Amino acid sequence: MAAFKFSMSFVTLEKPERPPIAPLVLRQLLADHRPWEMLENMALVIIDQTYAALLEILGLAPPVAADGGGARVFEANCPVDPAAPGSPVLHVSASARYCCVRLIDGFHGGAAAPAEAEECRPPQQYRLPRAVVGVSARTLHLTRVGGGDRTDYWACAEVRPDVAGKKGLLEVVETVRSRLDGAIRLEARLAEMARASGHRSPKVDEIVAVRAALEEIRAQVDLDAFMRRRSQKRRHARRPAAETIDVDDHEDDAEVLTKRLRALHV
Repeated sequence: MAAFKFSMSFVTLEKPERPPIAPLVLRQLLADHRPWEMLENMALVIIDQTYAALLEILGLAPPVAADGGGARVFEANCPVDPAAPGSPVLHVSASARYCCVRLIDGFHGGAAAPAEAEECRPPQQYRLPRAVVGVSARTLHLTRVGGGDRTDYWACAEVRPDVAGKKGLLEVVETVRSRLDGAIRLEARLAEMARASGHRSPKVDEIVAVRAALEEIRAQVDLDAFMRRRSQKRRHARRPAAETIDVDDHEDDAEVLTKRLRALHV
């Protein structure tokens, strides 16, 4: 029986670059896009949806106008990882005009853990005509300014939190993050098209600024990233200091160096 030999070669196909968009089309896209208004609409939708989700989780009906018209603030907590002792706690508070999402790195007798260095930085605020967005370490504050018709901004509410499942409060934060992810991709794509076409304008600068704001906001509600950093810190804290060796004062430098090299497995 004849023997056959097969040889295989692999060719790496590079992803073709997207052709630059037509200048006229790009100018129209940029003219129609209002980045700060998009961020403002998103903040208003997040307030509405977080408030509705919190009431659903607590099993409450929305307050009527006689009870303050939604001015009352409701709160709920849940561990980020229920199976882990000392899990960080997700705290969400909301009313019809306000919501706050905060990640607390453990409870100590019902109080938040001592402030870390990153929590000492001043909060970042984005003051928009109809909303104020506040960002600080592991905390997102959103406040409605004035009135306004919900139909003005509700069109962007294509993603809604499903709090009926097991995730409950965590689903609220994941929905906020998904919304931010979509907005970041949009701003990044518009900035990329403008850069590829060599287009410079104040609108492009605005897009870049809003993208940076969105990424800053997202960083505070990214539970997965926080848990990874927390796990890395805990592993680092438990790691023995390999280079630390008790040495007799009378040993010479050569003996000290030999022990250190052995400890470092060199």
